[in-house]
Amino acid sequence: MDVTPRLQLPYIAPQQAQKQVTYNAAMRDLDLLVQPAVRSASLTTPPAAPAEGDAYLVAAGAGGDWAGRDGQLALWRDDAWSFRTAADGWQLYVEDSAELMIRRDGAFAAFLSDGGSAVAQFGINTTPSLVDRLAVASEASLFTHTGAGHRLKLNKAAAAETASVVFQTGYSGRAEFGLAGDDDFHVKVSPDGTTWLESLVIAPAGGAVRLPQGQLAFPAVANPTADPTTLDDYREGTWTPVFTGSVADPAVTYDSQIGQYVKIGQAVIACVDIRTDAVSGGGGDLRLSLPFPVRAGHNPSGPVGRVYGWGPEKPIYWVADEGTSLITFHYAVGSAAKIQCGDLTNAANSNRITSVFYYFTN
Repeated sequence: MDVTPRLQLPYIAPQQAQKQVTYNAAMRDLDLLVQPAVRSASLTTPPAAPAEGDAYLVAAGAGGDWAGRDGQLALWRDDAWSFRTAADGWQLYVEDSAELMIRRDGAFAAFLSDGGSAVAQFGINTTPSLVDRLAVASEASLFTHTGAGHRLKLNKAAAAETASVVFQTGYSGRAEFGLAGDDDFHVKVSPDGTTWLESLVIAPAGGAVRLPQGQLAFPAVANPTADPTTLDDYREGTWTPVFTGSVADPAVTYDSQIGQYVKIGQAVIACVDIRTDAVSGGGGDLRLSLPFPVRAGHNPSGPVGRVYGWGPEKPIYWVADEGTSLITFHYAVGSAAKIQCGDLTNAANSNRITSVFYYFTN
């Protein structure tokens, strides 16, 4: 072997005459190849007046004294051009563009761009691309402060473009938040990476919040808060309202028992429509069950919406019993007496009550 395996530097042969020629040629090659730097990587023809030791990376389509030397390193020495072909993995600094270039797959490519102020692509434990120019494969990533704080900025060219953060499963999108297609703040989710549902949109002017899906779910068990400005529960539902007695429950055959409620925080709106076919027995005050207990220290009352078949034809109102899930019925005119279970039993099996009850629960 007459040359070194990697840099192709000539060996001095045994008993070689004029050994200094071979040695000096190797030194000149080392001068070019060690810590390599070139004046430019964009010239296709040699400069008019190169200085001793000037080096260039010959650009594609070269002519003149550089014809056929595309992609090679050209060194001006002893009033002549000397050429070397780099190997993959070699690094080269380009002075006029302040770029660092790396030879890969037989050609030099820029590692730094924009005058050396930015990295064209950068991968940490993974391969970047022209789309994902910064790629990181890691268990976690840390962006910390230098000083008092730290801000992560995503900038887009125009309102119609997108600046967002996407969360994926198996490289398929499942959630996204950011400025997607306008300057509103969007929160989206997807079951498959193709169909996207907007859950929340916040307008930049005024900060109004919209729920495009029209639903806001609260847990099955409320998480109450003492903050009067915080909504901690919302639910809609049904229950089966039943008549009871303060002494003994009457035997009631119901034609229908419709009970519907809306609960907003501690406020309950309960609606009933009850028909009875047969009523017998029972004793004491007539009461009706509610979907939630009445808050302690709270005794709401109000008129009953509509009744018929209830013994004497008098206006009726209701009073909720604090700490219980019951209301008691009262005659509103001519007597303060409570309505008794017997007032139903005296009716001709056609009793009906339709009303709305509004009260507070715990």
